[in-house]
Amino acid sequence: MGSTNLGLIVIVFVFCVISNLQTMVHCDNIQDLDDLIRSYAARATTRRRHTGSLYEISLPSNLSDINASVVTVRNSMFWRKGANVSGIHIPTMVKTTPYAKRIALVYERYGDHSSSVYFRLADNYSFVSPVIGFNAYDATNTNDLKKLNLTIKRDKPILIKFDSHVDDPQIRRIKCIAFGDNGLWSFSNTTRNHECATTSSRGHYALVVLNQNPKPESKPELVVRRRWWWFALAAIGVLVIVVLLIVVVVKLVRKKRLREMERESEKSEMIGNVWIGRSRMPAAAMVRTQPCLEYNEEDLPSSSSNIP
Repeated sequence: MGSTNLGLIVIVFVFCVISNLQTMVHCDNIQDLDDLIRSYAARATTRRRHTGSLYEISLPSNLSDINASVVTVRNSMFWRKGANVSGIHIPTMVKTTPYAKRIALVYERYGDHSSSVYFRLADNYSFVSPVIGFNAYDATNTNDLKKLNLTIKRDKPILIKFDSHVDDPQIRRIKCIAFGDNGLWSFSNTTRNHECATTSSRGHYALVVLNQNPKPESKPELVVRRRWWWFALAAIGVLVIVVLLIVVVVKLVRKKRLREMERESEKSEMIGNVWIGRSRMPAAAMVRTQPCLEYNEEDLPSSSSNIP
């Protein structure tokens, strides 16, 4: 009974550790992070299929600094009206490749912390706005959102608007930066309203400024420490699971051996049965102590008494 309860405790503990590890997912590159957000967006579109409504995506606790949302539109409506949601303006008459009857547009807005963690800049640049990203997916099958390519004309690009307040001396040095899936970035000039223009089907964009003094390198060290902390926590959890499993296995083996020893002892001391009349009574298979007569020397006859 004790080993059974211990086994249940181990199973519950393993489940809790796996759940915590799932919520502590950390992605090393932007493509993996986009795929993770896409999986949560698929769940949101499966539960809520109201076309044209923007829904927030519930992300794990370790991604709380990231705000993600999704909206599904019909291709015909997308062609006529485009999209203007979460600071991203997609023009009209945009084709999708391949053709999709329904389109899911996923928007991402990164906070100050997540922007510095997932998007690396050169030492002489710093962010003056949050990172904003977007992706287009085929929402015909909500269980499997596949990436779509958008055909964007150069004279009608996608515009990314930022709500940033920058000092006047820094406005002249502001640049638009675009992050690729491979970790590389590219700079471009902003528009009149300090917006980023792009003809790409997806991406992550932000406003950066050239620093007069290089920024300190404390943030990468902090990121490395946090990663090591997550790895150490996962290793400790796995070690505890292994120890508990070993304890359970040892107890089960000892209990099994004890039962086998009890069975062997019962077999070696088997008592037979004998019928006396209509009654069945136990009888030993053998007699361990042989009977013998007890006598005293006084009871023996004297040898002299027999002589005449």
